[in-house]
Amino acid sequence: MLRDKRCGGSPFPAATIGRLDCTQDGLGHEPAYAQRMGNIVAAGTVIIAVGDEILSGHTLDTNSHLLARLAFAAGRPVRRIEVVSDDLDAIVAAIRRAAGEPEVRRVAVCGGIGPTPDDRTFAAVAEALDRTLELSSEAFEHIALLTHRMFEAGWIERDEVSDANRRCAMIPAGATVLPNRRGMAPPLAIDVGDDRWVFVLPGIPREFSAIVEEELMPRYFSGGRPVTIAEVRYRAVPEAEMYEPMRTLEREFPDVAAGSYPQMERGELVIRLRGYNAPRVDAAATRLRELRSDT
Repeated sequence: MLRDKRCGGSPFPAATIGRLDCTQDGLGHEPAYAQRMGNIVAAGTVIIAVGDEILSGHTLDTNSHLLARLAFAAGRPVRRIEVVSDDLDAIVAAIRRAAGEPEVRRVAVCGGIGPTPDDRTFAAVAEALDRTLELSSEAFEHIALLTHRMFEAGWIERDEVSDANRRCAMIPAGATVLPNRRGMAPPLAIDVGDDRWVFVLPGIPREFSAIVEEELMPRYFSGGRPVTIAEVRYRAVPEAEMYEPMRTLEREFPDVAAGSYPQMERGELVIRLRGYNAPRVDAAATRLRELRSDT
């Protein structure tokens, strides 16, 4: 059966959504989805996940999955997800790579903004964007308020901001501090011109999800170009038998990306078609059913 879904929609001059449950297409390589979509992928997003704990396998990167799904639905699909260590130079290099891609309009740097020495993201963002670090009064006031509440609750002994927590308020100059109602570290939005933004977000999932859903999506990811998705589902069809039909689609519909996704637990093979022109996506789905009709 055919199922159609509509998804709503550096000074940047310095992912892929193939399977929605994937996190990284390959460090330093153009994602396969972006290659297939060609000039279809515009106003895209790059996610940079920071953390040795992700690279070592101790922590599952659910943040990138959430942001990729929501960015795709907003019409600003992720071109690449890159995971880097808690290393200043590695973070700087990743930001500059993203900033060097003209199709990228949103860069989200996730993690590494806490009070400990291994939290180096603010300094890396400042260096990558050629900015200084400065004390944000807004961020400091938020930290002081939470410190006072923790003191009143008996969780800490002194009602004053520690040097470590004060470090969290040292942010790249010109950044906008976003609300973080679930934590202390200040998330940031940095305008780098021409409707291009760099975001710096906490890595703690409960904080991250609230900021992305309540702040980033409505305020900074609106106005994207919606992607049309159509799915053709087959039963008891080996994936290899779809090679020739999908190659035909590539030749006849170069403006539509096609991906094959076996659903072993349901005994289904899903061919997912994506593009910005809804009639073309529908036509590609119809053509696929002509090429292989036993759905």
